[in-house]
Amino acid sequence: MDLLLFQDNQGSDNGLCYNSSMQPKTKRILQVSSIIVGVFVVLYLIAFQAMNLKMDTDYTAGVTFSRPYAIDLGVDPDETLTASLDDLGVKHFRIPAYWSLLEPVKNQWDWEWLDNDLDAIAERGGTVTLAIGHKLPRWPECWTPIWARDLPQPEMELAVKNLLTEVINRYKDHPAVTSWQVENEPNFPFGICPPIRKDFIDEEIAHVLSLDNTKPVATTDSGELTLWGLGKKVDKLGVSVYRVVVSPVGVFSYWFMPPQFYLRKGQLTQFLYGTKQVYISEFQMEPWVKTTIPEASLEEQYRTFDLQRMQKNINYAKKMGVPRIDFWGVEWWYYMKTIHNTPEFWELAKQIFN
Repeated sequence: MDLLLFQDNQGSDNGLCYNSSMQPKTKRILQVSSIIVGVFVVLYLIAFQAMNLKMDTDYTAGVTFSRPYAIDLGVDPDETLTASLDDLGVKHFRIPAYWSLLEPVKNQWDWEWLDNDLDAIAERGGTVTLAIGHKLPRWPECWTPIWARDLPQPEMELAVKNLLTEVINRYKDHPAVTSWQVENEPNFPFGICPPIRKDFIDEEIAHVLSLDNTKPVATTDSGELTLWGLGKKVDKLGVSVYRVVVSPVGVFSYWFMPPQFYLRKGQLTQFLYGTKQVYISEFQMEPWVKTTIPEASLEEQYRTFDLQRMQKNINYAKKMGVPRIDFWGVEWWYYMKTIHNTPEFWELAKQIFN
């Protein structure tokens, strides 16, 4: 009994002692934490304003054009490209050279579709960044032919290098092709892809340069979610810009990213890595949905991208201060115009190119 009383009293005394000694410490910690948070908020607001200044810098506008994506949306890819050239007035394109379409059977090449697209652009005085390699824009990201899907990694890498050789030798003298993009966000874990060595991109870039050292070589990275270290490997680094996406917890907006964030981060990349140019290779101008666009209702699509959001994105792009912006969604604009009889997106896009 005495022992229990002693333990209770000891616990009670220790409790009183703990409270009397820790309360001032806790208060002090909270004060310091509040000051630190306040300083960061003030610095962020200052930085936000500094990166939200009016910019008069003109930029070169282009689009990514994906033939299989147009087909998935149910629109004719030839008509979509022709309308982009002749009605929108697009002069600059990123065209992915999809491996699974070019070499559907090992050592049997189908060049017709890519020849036609590049020739159509060249006939109108346009230019192309030709995206080459295994991982390229649009889902499923890695465009692996069926015959190559189960290859051991060393054999897969040899097959990819052979792809690079065939594409570059065919198009290095094409009048439309002005630069090579090697892979698309190669070190960013997204898409249906086999295991890929992180340093394989170095071998690919070296291989491309051995075949054609007359054109700049680019690759791409996530604009918001990486440190752009790939910039040290290439002449030009393209980065993505997404304004509203669907996350595991719902619709998420990057409202807190000021327009010139990408310019300042790009300048730091140039300083640290010697990258000659940082540009926007993928600026969101279409919805982000959980499934696919054809499966999603218009209501769901408009949750992340509607006419108001498109105008906001156009205005945002004008303030970025970067030299080039390739917009993402030209196939969707045409889909909305022809499939859903909603030409307003297509017409609004003319602000960008005219």
